[in-house]
Amino acid sequence: KANSIQGSKLNDVDVVYTMWENLKKGGDMDVGQVGFHKAKEVRKINVCKKINEIINRLEKTKYEKTDVDFRGDREKRDSNEISKKKENDRLRRKAEEEEQKRRQAEAENRSYDRLFS
Repeated sequence: KANSIQGSKLNDVDVVYTMWENLKKGGDMDVGQVGFHKAKEVRKINVCKKINEIINRLEKTKYEKTDVDFRGDREKRDSNEISKKKENDRLRRKAEEEEQKRRQAEAENRSYDRLFS
């Protein structure tokens, strides 16, 4: 409400919350106009009046990054995810190998082959 020209002049404003995947933007829509794919995923909250204390607290904690390296951040995140996946796969394979060795030893202990030779 505080960052909107029209919203700051109105008494009651509905604030709409939804995930970005739910936003539907068509080429024939006006600037600033959006639709929703699933209406059930949309949450509306009615803001009756502006509370300056909350707005001032938000403005104090607001910060902007001007030189953001999106590609570098994405590559770093992807490499972290890949390394975590490799580590999980390595641990899973190690556990499977240990389980297989345990089963072989157990089967060997139950086997009668050693008794008759």
